[in-house]
Amino acid sequence: MALAGASIDIDERNRMIGENLRKYRLIKGMTQDELAEGLCSVSQLSKAENGKTYIKRTLLKQMADRLGVTVERIEATDALLEELKEQLQLVKDAYNAGNYERALEIVETVITRCLEFDYTVQYVDALIYKAQLTNAMRVNPEDTIQMLEAILLSGTIESCIQRVQIHLELGLAYELYGNMTAAHDNYCRADEMFTDTEGSLSDRLRILFHLNRCHTIMKNYRTALRYGERAERLAREGARHLSRLRTHYMNAYSMRMIGRYEEAEEIYHACLQEAQDNSYLLDVAILNNNIGELYQSRGDTGQARAYYNRALRIHSLLNVEIYKMETLLHFAELCVVEGFLSEAVEYLNEVLSINDRLVTKSHSDYAKAHYLLGKVKGAQGDFAGMIDDLEQVLFLYENNQMLRESYDLAVELAELLDQREDERALVYYRRAVAVNKSIQQLRR
Repeated sequence: MALAGASIDIDERNRMIGENLRKYRLIKGMTQDELAEGLCSVSQLSKAENGKTYIKRTLLKQMADRLGVTVERIEATDALLEELKEQLQLVKDAYNAGNYERALEIVETVITRCLEFDYTVQYVDALIYKAQLTNAMRVNPEDTIQMLEAILLSGTIESCIQRVQIHLELGLAYELYGNMTAAHDNYCRADEMFTDTEGSLSDRLRILFHLNRCHTIMKNYRTALRYGERAERLAREGARHLSRLRTHYMNAYSMRMIGRYEEAEEIYHACLQEAQDNSYLLDVAILNNNIGELYQSRGDTGQARAYYNRALRIHSLLNVEIYKMETLLHFAELCVVEGFLSEAVEYLNEVLSINDRLVTKSHSDYAKAHYLLGKVKGAQGDFAGMIDDLEQVLFLYENNQMLRESYDLAVELAELLDQREDERALVYYRRAVAVNKSIQQLRR
């Protein structure tokens, strides 16, 4: 019996080593002739790769050296699988360190190897990491959407959490692309599929955060607040201090928009102090921008400008242009209201210049800039030019499924034209009604 057992062990060793030799030889791009040259016959190597012969460890060490791996790796149960797992961990570490280019380089290698050797679970994980990276880098959302939708249709997803993560990244890719309806749909699917037994706290917080963002953008502030309060509670329970801080001031925005002004202001200032105490500079900038917006809504333009200027200084220090555009747009709004039209145009041109430099454009900031440029034309007495600009913005909103914005602007255009007894007003009233039906369906 002992001999039979030993025989089985040897056979299993030969099979494992044979599989690993073949995989690493193919990865290295070597033929059997090239690997065997000067070490053994091609026939002997072929038998070894098929698990039909025993290779002495001295010869195995020479082959491992030629393949650029350790002999222990060749002798592992599934050497390539373990290596792929290690590489995915490297991707995660590089991502967390902000080294996106290096992480993307590694993940592309993992994807290629997984496809070649049929490691399905790791292949899907690698695609999810790639989507996280491209979304974080704000590049090629169309390609990310195509990649993730293809994997959803492929039938290769083996776990619920992978499907949750795919819908989460797909939602973010759609959001970057400008299609908030599709983004919302995917975030909702991720939320519905999430289970506490499989999913991580980080995934749960990201889902709730993005659902809050979607409903905020769509001006469903009470719904946004519900998601935000869930996120804040989970962050607090999980001792995620930065997530708790961000969801706290995120909720303050929704509170302000539903009329809870004093509560929102108190939260903003408390969060600003905490962000300053902990040197969370990006959050300090965002909070200064939010507080400036709060004062602007009250008509206190002096205080608003002071907070906007602080936000701009930090944005410039951190070189985060995507956030800087929002503050510049607020400055432009102030200038339009106060009649400083040339100054407003300077701010708006800077926004458009920044947007042109971004790899992935910000549709909402681009649209807002052109909306304000239209308002400048209106203030200068160029009614036709204003209508042309607003029509272009409406087309952008509709093309990117920005429903709430489409509805508000269609109504505004209709009212402006109606005041001039322009027959086009009816067209825009009808468009507003059609968009409103879509909004109501989305809320169900």
